[in-house]
Amino acid sequence: MSEGVWMVTALPRLAAQVYLEQASPGDDHNQTSWTLLGSIGSYKMKEETKDYFLTFYPKEEDEYRSAGGTVRLVVALGEHEQLCDDTAVVTGVHIHQLGVIGKAQTWIALVILLGTLGMIASEVVHRTLAAMLGSFMVLTLLLLVDRVPDIGTVVEWVDEGALALLFGMMIMIGKLSTTGFFEVITFTMIEMCGGSKFRLITILCATTAVLSAFLDNVTTVMLVAPVTMQLCDVLAMDPLPFLISLTLYSNIGGTATMIGDPPNIIVGNGLESEGIGFLDFMINLAPGVIIISFVCIGLIPYLFPRHKVMGAIEGYDSVLELKKDYRITNWPLLIRTGVVLGVVILGFLLHPLHHVNPAWIALLGAVGLIMITSPHELHHDFEAVEWDTLIFFAALFVMVEGLAEVGLIRAIGDILVSIIASVEETQRLTVTIMLLTWVSAIVSAFLDNIPYTATMVPVIKQLVDEDLGLELHPLAWSLCFGACLGGNGSLVGASANVVVAGIAEKYGHHISFIDFLKAGFPMMIVSVTVASAYLLLVWTVIL
Repeated sequence: MSEGVWMVTALPRLAAQVYLEQASPGDDHNQTSWTLLGSIGSYKMKEETKDYFLTFYPKEEDEYRSAGGTVRLVVALGEHEQLCDDTAVVTGVHIHQLGVIGKAQTWIALVILLGTLGMIASEVVHRTLAAMLGSFMVLTLLLLVDRVPDIGTVVEWVDEGALALLFGMMIMIGKLSTTGFFEVITFTMIEMCGGSKFRLITILCATTAVLSAFLDNVTTVMLVAPVTMQLCDVLAMDPLPFLISLTLYSNIGGTATMIGDPPNIIVGNGLESEGIGFLDFMINLAPGVIIISFVCIGLIPYLFPRHKVMGAIEGYDSVLELKKDYRITNWPLLIRTGVVLGVVILGFLLHPLHHVNPAWIALLGAVGLIMITSPHELHHDFEAVEWDTLIFFAALFVMVEGLAEVGLIRAIGDILVSIIASVEETQRLTVTIMLLTWVSAIVSAFLDNIPYTATMVPVIKQLVDEDLGLELHPLAWSLCFGACLGGNGSLVGASANVVVAGIAEKYGHHISFIDFLKAGFPMMIVSVTVASAYLLLVWTVIL
């Protein structure tokens, strides 16, 4: 019998035994008896009613043959409080023949991931093309194991909300950039910094962190990055240290609230039934984020050449004399764009009340702005959309969801569970906090943190249900800190990183994978270390 994956739908907290039986004639030759051939495994369903994938890889001696007989797969459901003798339980079984590479599918998926990251890091091709190649290789792997999805399923893997949000904000920011607004804000910040490079970078990072906590970090960097480009252009400074720093702080600031970063939204929605709400995120995460922000700002001079981020701004006084040349050039467009963008941002801030996907708000704002400003000139508006960035995200979503489909992310979760269960109960909470925080950070640095977080939410609920003496709250905050702060680890770790890289290219500057890694990975190590210490202090010492 070949390798197989069986998808079983079962009630929550239901035990299942899965085994094979072979048909053999009964004593009276009118009834068929079944002989046990072998047990595949025992599974305990801990979550809500859902699909479970039970994978069976037979050894060489597990070849079940019969002369004309029938072999059946048996799923025996154990006792359950919702079951009685006449209860009907819906159980679906789907057989997938995985072929000769079935046993190695997870390792092959890991090789594809590392190969794609290698192409992005080495820049042998554009990162968008690298992501597309990675997604095609994953789909080819699914084809080889007889699990290739149809086009509709692949489209569902794409996070349309993220793409729609980016599309809408790109159009609105493009409109705003033609009014002279960014130039005026640029000179306001130049005056505030008093001629100090470090004070300027501190102002940018602080502004970005605060905005990211109450908007989302992608929207924030799309507002702040163009101002930063204008600043560096006027002051004749290298913009890369400033852009990378504000990007890192967008991920740090977004960790503070439920709506600041996509992983937090996933955790909040997934654990809402467990009593975790918007205020819980701020109470438990914001103090740690504030501590991390103060610690990491002192790290910036060591991440970049000191002369680029420290010291006085050359020609500062002469730059101030140019202020009169930078003014609003189109007041009617600025007023209309400002009103629409203000309503959109207000809609983002009120998300905990209305629960409307921010993507819808951004799309409606973009369409409305086009209608009232340039209903017959769409070409110029669409020029502001960074199509290569959108395609990169789409390909990355497909690749990561495909990796999850073959079990790579699920395997990471299973390893975590097995390690935590093996630890002594007195040390279990400490080990769990450290493992969840650091594994989440490292995985999120190189994988998109959205599917990883979606996979880990049921895992932490399972850990709590396993009678291991663990509470839900410290596990949830460990996952949030790790997944959000881990996004700083590499260029592909968070959506905001890629968006800023796209904005830099639009202005003629290139942020390479290695450039971002040199600054982002050390920042991730320091911030996750502080977050781990904060969580251990709160949950093992204070509480």
